[in-house]
Parts: sequence; C-alpha cells; structure tokens
Amino acid sequence: MEASGNVATWLELVVAPDWRKNSCKIRVHAVGGRDGNCFAISMDRRWLCAGSGELTVFCGLGSALHFLKLLRIDDFEPGEPPENGLQCEGSRCCLSSDKARGLTRCPGSRAPRYVN
Repeated sequence: MEASGNVATWLELVVAPDWRKNSCKIRVHAVGGRDGNCFAISMDRRWLCAGSGELTVFCGLGSALHFLKLLRIDDFEPGEPPENGLQCEGSRCCLSSDKARGLTRCPGSRAPRYVN
C-alpha cells in the first residue's frame, strides 16, 4: 500500500464499526522493524495515526490484534506491505502488548503510556 497524505485517526477507527460496518476496510500490514515483527493498521487505504499525526506501529501481531479487539473490531484482513519500505523506528507512536498492563508504549516512542 502506498502512503498518501490522508490518514485515519484512532477516534475515526473507534466509531467506524458503528457507522461504516459494511463499507470500511481494516487491514493489518507488516512494516518490518528491527526484528521484522512490526505492524501498522490501515482503514480504507489510509494509515492509522495518532492525534499528533504520527504513524501508529505495533510491536508484534498480537499487539495489533489486541488494539483491534479493544475497539471491538473483528472484521479485518491482512494488508500488503507498504511500497515505500516504511519501517518502525521507535520514534513513531509505537505500542507493544504487555499481559499485565495491556498495550504500552515502546521505548523511545511518543505513544501514550497506557492504552487499555
């Protein structure tokens, strides 16, 4: 998927299941990262970004799926990797899953401390 200037926000993704259930396409994309285990989410071909405009990246598929589960989204599909070689660099809004605390920010990330 190619990166465009249009993005989707967390808030838009939260309300999407209620007002666009039948037409909204949610995809989970492998984006690489240091260990090749980072994922991003797109909504109708727009990357999911934090309110600050930074791409939201998840360390591990389980973290991305946990985020979607929190939003009660179970209708999604695998997406193609980004065409521009997008990488998780830690400076983006990066989240990982922690069994005790749910989703937490990765070291060096500008993500909120907890997302439960």
